[in-house]
Amino acid sequence: MKKDTQELRQKLLTELEAMFDIAKKAATDPQTKPKQAQIWVRIMGYLGQVMNSISESFDEAKALEYFENLERMIREAKGNSDQSQTA
Repeated sequence: MKKDTQELRQKLLTELEAMFDIAKKAATDPQTKPKQAQIWVRIMGYLGQVMNSISESFDEAKALEYFENLERMIREAKGNSDQSQTA
């Protein structure tokens, strides 16, 4: 059981790192508006917190809460992107 948890933790950390890279790319894209960039930087900070928390211990309920918050933040960032493109 412990090995499965460690494997899951490593997989999550790898995926979160990829998400961090995507958020960084979006934040530093010259076409990203300042308000959007600010949201992507906030997402990067949150991802860093989540990665740190998961690397220290794994709590499935807490991980689900992190991902729900992350999903909301990304929807917000993409929503602002869609709105700024139509404005």
